[in-house]
Amino acid sequence: MKKILFIPLIGILSFLTACSTVNTVERASSSANTQYVNDKRVITDGSLNDYAYVAAVNETKVGELLMVQAKIVNSTSSFRQINYKFEWIDKNGMAVPSANSAWMKLILEGGEAQFISAVAPNINVCDFTLKLLPNK
Repeated sequence: MKKILFIPLIGILSFLTACSTVNTVERASSSANTQYVNDKRVITDGSLNDYAYVAAVNETKVGELLMVQAKIVNSTSSFRQINYKFEWIDKNGMAVPSANSAWMKLILEGGEAQFISAVAPNINVCDFTLKLLPNK
């Protein structure tokens, strides 16, 4: 009889620990010299934007290659998964194929913020598009 009661208890405890949130600590005044990107946002899925949003986008150069980083925030107290990808554009406005143009999965705990980043595939890239998609 004790074993029968024990199994549901493990399931309940597993469920409760899966609904965790993340506590973070960081400098009150950042020492970083961040180059934020003025961005344009096109929201086609309002439900995704309700729980996972882009808080900031910055860029830098790694050698001669463009590197982009975005801060994605889960604004809920629940675990969420989203998909994202970076697409690269050259100086002529043409898409540049890249390994990081594939959809990637991002797992966010409740209240968590994560940085995602990618480096352009060649020196001709001068622009990017970041796409977010709900993980269904």
